[in-house]
Amino acid sequence: MSFYTSLTGLNSATAQLAVTSNNIANVGTSGFKRSRADFGDIFSTSPLQKSSSNIGQGVSLKQVSQEFSQGNISTSGNSLDLAITGDGFFPLKTPDGLQDIYTRNGSFTLNDQNNVVNSTGQRLLAASVDSSGKADLQRLSPLVIPPKTSGEARETTKIQLGLNLPADSPVILADFDRSNPATYNKSTALTVYDSGGNGYLATVYYTKTQNASPGSPFSKWQSQFFVGDTQVKPGLQQASNSTGSELFVNKYGDIRPKSDPSVTPPSGTVAMYTLDQLTDVRNSTPAPAVGGTLNSSFFDANSGFYTTSPTATATDFKVGNTMSFKLSVDDSPLTNISYELTSADQDPSTLARNLQVQINNVMGKLPDTPDDALTDEFDPKVNARYGISLGFNPDSGRFTFNSGSTGDSSNIRVETTSGTGDTDAQKLSNNLLGITADAAGAGLLQTPSSLDSAQRGKPSYPATMTSETMTINTSGNVAVVEANNDFTVSVDGITTKITVDTGSYSMDTLAAKLKEKINKIVDPISKREVAGVDVKWDAKAKQMVFTTGTTGDAASIQVTGHPDWGLANTEMRFGQTTQWIKLAQNTDNGALQYVRNGKQTEDITDLNTKNDWWPVFLDRGELTFDLTGKPISPIKPMGFETAFLQGGKGALTMSIDFTQSTQYSSSFAVLSQSQDGAPEGDLMGLDIGVDGLVNATYSNGSQNSLGKIVLANFSSPTGLRQVGDASYLASASSGQAKVGEAGSAGFGTIRAGATERANVDLTQELVDLITAQRNFQANAKAIETSSTMTSAIINIRS
Repeated sequence: MSFYTSLTGLNSATAQLAVTSNNIANVGTSGFKRSRADFGDIFSTSPLQKSSSNIGQGVSLKQVSQEFSQGNISTSGNSLDLAITGDGFFPLKTPDGLQDIYTRNGSFTLNDQNNVVNSTGQRLLAASVDSSGKADLQRLSPLVIPPKTSGEARETTKIQLGLNLPADSPVILADFDRSNPATYNKSTALTVYDSGGNGYLATVYYTKTQNASPGSPFSKWQSQFFVGDTQVKPGLQQASNSTGSELFVNKYGDIRPKSDPSVTPPSGTVAMYTLDQLTDVRNSTPAPAVGGTLNSSFFDANSGFYTTSPTATATDFKVGNTMSFKLSVDDSPLTNISYELTSADQDPSTLARNLQVQINNVMGKLPDTPDDALTDEFDPKVNARYGISLGFNPDSGRFTFNSGSTGDSSNIRVETTSGTGDTDAQKLSNNLLGITADAAGAGLLQTPSSLDSAQRGKPSYPATMTSETMTINTSGNVAVVEANNDFTVSVDGITTKITVDTGSYSMDTLAAKLKEKINKIVDPISKREVAGVDVKWDAKAKQMVFTTGTTGDAASIQVTGHPDWGLANTEMRFGQTTQWIKLAQNTDNGALQYVRNGKQTEDITDLNTKNDWWPVFLDRGELTFDLTGKPISPIKPMGFETAFLQGGKGALTMSIDFTQSTQYSSSFAVLSQSQDGAPEGDLMGLDIGVDGLVNATYSNGSQNSLGKIVLANFSSPTGLRQVGDASYLASASSGQAKVGEAGSAGFGTIRAGATERANVDLTQELVDLITAQRNFQANAKAIETSSTMTSAIINIRS
């Protein structure tokens, strides 16, 4: 029996030697786990044997198990090399997809199908992830890393160009020709993409068309946009203010944003107006009523005077004759005007001046409006009218009556009659003023009371003077005494001194008394009377406010007086003649242009003729800068019409945002440039996080999360079944695999660009090798001894 016992020892030593040799052989295998031979003694007895005296029968190999201790980490240059730090295995799928394999060997590459595989073609499994990177552990699939994106090409729709256009660039007036650099100042180029990711060279050319000037303090540049050799026309763009609200213009050239309550955007087809064409600034004018050329029977054109003769009748020019006519201004009642001729009036120009004084004296004294009546803002009386003028043009031989107010709301009517029952005074007016009677015998000069289109502009403003804030107590009555009751008044060129009666006044009463006194002033030379001046007391501001009845630049007022009334340091104040802009509708080759649904057209179908406001547009492709070099327009991206690509390759609809551009004295520079299109991208880099999340970066700038590499673990890893290549199969001893995210409880972390070395300790293996050798030698010696003893026994019998 001792022979057979030693023989089991030899077998065990051989097994130990084999396991140790295998460990030493795989010291360079990534992810290899050291094997260990586990032995057990052989011992057997029968029920009748005494076990204490029974001898064992040798040794046997029970199992070869693996030690899953952590191996050292070795870095590599391959981003697909993976190492696990801690517990867990990489889950793999066999090439046929039928069997699950597990390994610690993280040396992976890409196969021809872009799957991540190991050296035997087994595919690495990963979980799909949502936008937050959370893995779906119920759905594992082979990890695929596409070398190129698919379906990520984006068509260019928005371009951003931030430029500095040199302020000292010369203005170029020559017609643009992209082949001639002398016809433009600068250019920029970039690549744009269609929906398939195909790139096209786009070029923008810039031509300076205007330097800033006192009349127009803006610099202007014209842009030209090409995609390849195709020029793309800028779209129609409505002007907007600094807050982005679209602008509209009325018939007087007043520009208001859409947010203004007075603006009602029109619908349908409307006339087209551009901001650059709103330049015809005009002064508002009064309504005229022009007489006919004077009859030669009454007027000598050679001498320029009315004809006089000893035989003159009541209807001819004669000193002392009285002329009369009826006058209505701004819809006031027809008022009779009478005037007695003097010798000076033989000159029609002198007659015009004298008659003008008479007209204003009469019209300015018409009954006042009650204090509680609703009146026009600049016309505090309904009936009284001021500032009416009468002029004579010696070249045309005509008189012209002008209303005192300006704008299209003003009107004037001069009416005389002739025929049965008419007076000589009325007939004289016809003769001397050039009013020709019609067939019915009526003479009439007038302008319309309302106009659909702008012709004379807007109402002008009166002169308004405000006193300084009073320092005396004005809450009750104030004392007017001889020391403070004198006032010097100048109204429309008439200057005089007035005196208010002494006494105790409320401020409202004092203002009314000043108004009464001022409106009784008469020019001692021309006999022109002051009328229509209004005086108000502003109790909150403690100031008196003086306003002329006349309007426009010729209106003026100044009132000086004692410091008690805040009038010691006043200055002359003037009215203002308003200005308006004559609209000029855009034309193209002489054809009027309209806008419908944001598109320019010549078709007047559905033309809106009832609107009061029109959209105002920018010149196509124009860039405007102020004196500081900051952009004025456009303040929104500039849209372009659809560009049809050559060769029928499709179309692009784009906009360019120039809002970050400047015009400084520095050289031309591209400050920023971007566009939202993109081609398909090539794989540029791969990043695998410690949690296994795989992110791919592509040349088109996109970053995609391709999945998350998960780990598998077992309740008893030593029960795994080895299948070679440092891989294992699950078994009944190991239990089923539990899948989890790297870094979570029970799972290690993943390190990319590294591999786990074998956990073999070469020194220990050499010691084990020596130990196995000695065991083998000892068992061989035991067999030799047993053989010698057996030979001795055989020799005894012989």
